[in-house]
Amino acid sequence: MRSLGLFAVALALFAAGCGANLLTTRGRVVKGGAPFKPGPGEFVRVTFVPMLPPGKRVEDYYVAEYNAADGTFQVAGKDRKGMPPGKYRVAVELDKHRSDQLRGKFGADNSPFVYDVDAGTPEIVIDLDHPPAKRG
Repeated sequence: MRSLGLFAVALALFAAGCGANLLTTRGRVVKGGAPFKPGPGEFVRVTFVPMLPPGKRVEDYYVAEYNAADGTFQVAGKDRKGMPPGKYRVAVELDKHRSDQLRGKFGADNSPFVYDVDAGTPEIVIDLDHPPAKRG
């Protein structure tokens, strides 16, 4: 019985250590130098898609909570405990009636917004008027 208790404690410590490097990533989307605010009947979706080696399939992606009032976002992860560090392509969509008003220009497969995200990553600024040269 004592060894079962020690195993449970060890498992809890291991699980706590695994989640310790999860991140809450913050940023903002701008257009025309101002916060990107959706119009009536529109909403903005910001999604962090892990960039994996060829042949690996993306199983998890991270949707940000977008604040339409000021153009800011926060990615808290699927269980609100954070997302793992790594290289991500950031997709931005402006949805209205299930249609991307940006016409897929910044979609999950082709967005030029690619970031290495770790504990030292500052606020991410996505400027829709000045996207970086495509990389990744």
